[in-house]
Amino acid sequence: MAKTKFLDEALDGLYARLNEVGGDPLELPSVLRPPILLMTMQAKIDNGGIRYPMEGDFPFTPPYSVFADAYRAIGANDAADRFDEAVAMFPFEHPEREADKREEFMSSLDDDHRFFQLGNALCGDESIWRLLDEYVKEHAEAFGLRDQKV
Repeated sequence: MAKTKFLDEALDGLYARLNEVGGDPLELPSVLRPPILLMTMQAKIDNGGIRYPMEGDFPFTPPYSVFADAYRAIGANDAADRFDEAVAMFPFEHPEREADKREEFMSSLDDDHRFFQLGNALCGDESIWRLLDEYVKEHAEAFGLRDQKV
């Protein structure tokens, strides 16, 4: 993960704000959501492929669509499309709420299945971190960084 000092500073303040709202990222103003959501999802994908974040439920079980929305908000449209396509492969509604069913489905797939190919395309995509940094710079004031050099 290629985070910059600027992004790190924004995240420090963002985590404090997240604590103020009880840890639920959907309680944050919409402009602040993409970095916190992507720090959760993309960091896990980078560490273990798409299967890794899908093995457990996220706190507050946000719909997976919020992660795709976060990718789109920063301009990572290809990543959002890949993520949406992978999520759409789960053969049941609301996969974000069904860890056991997700695991059963993923275990039924071969390693070369399109689901994992999509995850492989997301894993290690440095453009996401660059776009996230640019997003934070663009919205520096919302992140309390108006006095920072961008």
